[in-house]
Amino acid sequence: MNILLKSSQLRLGRILSQSLIVAGISAAGLLTGVIPSLSSTSLTLNFNTAAQAQEISSQEITSYARAVLAIEPRRQEAVKEIKGLVGSVPPVVCNETKSINKLRGDVRGVAVSYCDFAKKIIEGKGLTVSRFNAITLSQQADPALKQKIQAELLRIQQESSN
Repeated sequence: MNILLKSSQLRLGRILSQSLIVAGISAAGLLTGVIPSLSSTSLTLNFNTAAQAQEISSQEITSYARAVLAIEPRRQEAVKEIKGLVGSVPPVVCNETKSINKLRGDVRGVAVSYCDFAKKIIEGKGLTVSRFNAITLSQQADPALKQKIQAELLRIQQESSN
């Protein structure tokens, strides 16, 4: 019974962490110059910024994970809403006025609302948007950091479900 439970937790953790990492990367991208292109089957991100190498504290990992978990449901809503309006999600870069202004009015409203929400959440969790993005980029290049973030995401979710 214990082996079955542990196997289920590992499988759930793996699925959850992968989707949350993608969510975090998406949120970071929308906030600072990463252009996400979504299709009905995949998510592709093209980065046009570089991460700064800097030590990431355990407190920052916790703040980052909490921000990702708080942002993800709204990101999913925004993607769904935009798909309902125009069929696919156009490139959106939150900190580039040109990117936002190119969007159709109703889509622009959804994008601006999401960008404002994500920025507020990130800052409310004690991070700056630039630091959030640096952590997002760093975890892509550092498997140990990625593992720490995934473990923290899982810990927070297990904590909130108890």
